[in-house]
Amino acid sequence: MTVDLPLLLFGLLLLWFPRQWMRLGVSVGGRRRRPSGGPVGGVQPWEQRDAGDPRINARREFGKLRNYFDLLRAAAGGLAIVGGFDIQSSLQPASANAVVHPLLVMALQYGILLVGTLIQVIRYERRHISFYAPIFFLAGLSVSLCGGWAALFAFVLIWGVNPMFTGPQAFLTLYALAQLGLGVLFHGVARELPVVAFGLGFLPVLISLLARRPLVIMTRKASSPSGAA
Repeated sequence: MTVDLPLLLFGLLLLWFPRQWMRLGVSVGGRRRRPSGGPVGGVQPWEQRDAGDPRINARREFGKLRNYFDLLRAAAGGLAIVGGFDIQSSLQPASANAVVHPLLVMALQYGILLVGTLIQVIRYERRHISFYAPIFFLAGLSVSLCGGWAALFAFVLIWGVNPMFTGPQAFLTLYALAQLGLGVLFHGVARELPVVAFGLGFLPVLISLLARRPLVIMTRKASSPSGAA
């Protein structure tokens, strides 16, 4: 097995970077002051929902800068580890005729993606474990796992039907199925990669069900969880 060490470290850094670390320093100097006369959290009255509404607010999610960072870093990290778009993977079999080495390479690649996804899903804050739905991170991974067009269409499709869902669990379940179906349909990548995309996309749902704890969407206000499934 051959390893492009700089590219591998670059991919690991992007994929294994916990999203909550981006909040470091935000609380320095105290909480942000609320603009005088403005609504709490910058949410307009017509944008507010009833307490306990588990649906994902698309306008709010697309207004978060961190979500775009998640999307880009997962896409770049996935390409560094798995390859795609004429980018060679940082992990390559030593010989094209070998049998064990290609399987080992795939296991390492998918293992890196698995660990990265778990880091984004599981959070331990204030002595409390919560399970986060990393929608934009998974969308970034789908670029290398499903191909460009399949990833784009799956992302557009899932947000188009988002108002029908009751929470993150239903959202991620159908999103994982959309990635699998469109990834296989477009044949832009190896056949097993859309299956991996499905597994990673459904993983947060599976963890949530096994732990009997809801998936949450982290709100901007005091980083409090919302959107429980």
